[in-house]
Amino acid sequence: MRRSQAPSVRRAAKRGYQEVAPQDEPPADWPAATPTTMEWGTAKGYESVGPRELKPGENPLKEVRIFHVLWRNQTTKKHKIWTGNGTLVIAESKATLKDDTGKVVDSMTCFRQRNFKENDQLQVGSKDVELQEEFKTVEECIEYRKLEIANWCAKIDALNGHIETPTPPGDSSKPCRVSDPPAAQVEVSAPLRTSLLKKGNAPAATCTQIEYMCFLQPAELQAKALQQLHELSQRSDMEPHIIAELGKHICDHPVLLKTRVEELQNCEAMQMLLLLLPPWQEMGPDDSAKFEFVSLMLDDLATAGSHKICVLANSQNCLELFKGYCRSYDIPHMQLDNASDVASFNSTEGQTARVALVLASRSSEIRSLRCQYLIIYNYDARSRAEQLLAGKEMDTKVYTLITSSGCSEELEFYKSLELVPGGATNALANWSNVEPPYSQEFLEDASISVNLESLTSIFVKKNVK
Repeated sequence: MRRSQAPSVRRAAKRGYQEVAPQDEPPADWPAATPTTMEWGTAKGYESVGPRELKPGENPLKEVRIFHVLWRNQTTKKHKIWTGNGTLVIAESKATLKDDTGKVVDSMTCFRQRNFKENDQLQVGSKDVELQEEFKTVEECIEYRKLEIANWCAKIDALNGHIETPTPPGDSSKPCRVSDPPAAQVEVSAPLRTSLLKKGNAPAATCTQIEYMCFLQPAELQAKALQQLHELSQRSDMEPHIIAELGKHICDHPVLLKTRVEELQNCEAMQMLLLLLPPWQEMGPDDSAKFEFVSLMLDDLATAGSHKICVLANSQNCLELFKGYCRSYDIPHMQLDNASDVASFNSTEGQTARVALVLASRSSEIRSLRCQYLIIYNYDARSRAEQLLAGKEMDTKVYTLITSSGCSEELEFYKSLELVPGGATNALANWSNVEPPYSQEFLEDASISVNLESLTSIFVKKNVK
């Protein structure tokens, strides 16, 4: 099954999700995805030394025009987002697009003269480009080159794992590199900086984070399994902690019960569930309300190549399911385990992963993540999510998924907010409760698929950073 199939066709084949659970091996043993390794450098020593300083008397505007630009991968999506900024160098017969570190991103041949001007939109290779300000003086070019050098150094620092502890000005404890420009050289003049920051091509002074607490009706298979588990829990000989663990697996995805078969082969509850469930390889994304939410989000946002999504989950087995889905539909993805992975994911390179997978237990090592959408797959992982994001650098929508209808996740939600008799009465005072039927406008604003039918209620809160 390939991505060339429309999502609607894929969803119609409810039992066609064989990649989720091979018959002979549990999800935990599936081969890990191999993210494409990004080639950072270009020719002429760019990889080792970065963009060079302009020499005294050098005129970068000689026989060329240079525009500051916004760029993104070409997409047919209705709502388009610029994924990078940089420059477009226009010579007599060629236009070259560079990112904010001076690295060549793409180019095109100019067969005829054209009067390029600010706000023009054009295609350069596989990128959409919008022209911003044109550089008119050599001084502007010098200032921008200093900014490119500073951006390149920052990315190298991030790749080397230095993004968590930036060194304050004047701190001599940071080792000096030969490629590091002196502090005075990377300082950009205020007029140019103001010009570069306008029109959204750099982080805004304030960013908005919108949280969506999404309550999802269990899928049909989940409902049957949870009902069976509830009936078993009424028996005195059933161990409560085993019942609770099996319930969490069913809420995540019933296929995950396979990971416990060998360990719980003598457990009566497990044997009863095995009789109820179809073969592992026949289960699909629609057999879990939460997994269906994620799959629709990936279909609608990640496949276009213009959005970055992070999924935070409690177990590696869950992440393996997401990897299998992404591999099945050719969605670029990677698991983030350290600062170097974060820097690679945050990169504006055209071939970088669009889906990040983070294990909740490793969240303390993941900082300053840049993504437009964060999906918290397990409610009890929500407390670990705040430290992940570069909160003041971009707008982000955060979705916490909760299986409703009296499931343990829903009970945990209300318990955590002290919504019990005698508890806090204003715990949700800052949240808006939205219930079906949902308007088309609301779903579009929330970036939630109209094909998702399991939403029973949504709590919404907006935070300005």
